[in-house]
Amino acid sequence: MSDQEWRLLLLTARRVLGKGASLSWGSESWCAWTTFSSLESWLTYWHCGLPDESELLQTGTADGGTWMQPFQYSDIAHLIIPAKFYWERVVDSEFQNGTKLQDIERLSNELTELGLPHRKTNLVLEVKLF
Repeated sequence: MSDQEWRLLLLTARRVLGKGASLSWGSESWCAWTTFSSLESWLTYWHCGLPDESELLQTGTADGGTWMQPFQYSDIAHLIIPAKFYWERVVDSEFQNGTKLQDIERLSNELTELGLPHRKTNLVLEVKLF
């Protein structure tokens, strides 16, 4: 995928699924991703809400934004957006938890209209480049 396609995909996902945050309980959207660099070393998957439009630069994500560090689009190897995600937190010594649904069907339809490659199951929408 080109830088422009990644940026358009993330912009569309953010618009359809909502504002992202670094903690699941405070986020309307949620995703996980890994990079080709990570696949060659630590095999890390990061997870966070979707970045704001202002954080989606021409060739990658902004440093210090929702994703906390910059990621070059050309290095993203796998992006996973779940149909639902779990959250939990403790407020005033009270445990709270729940799940949030994400309309990956609508997102898939919009990505298809834009000609952006992806795969959708009943559990996730993903772009996998390996």
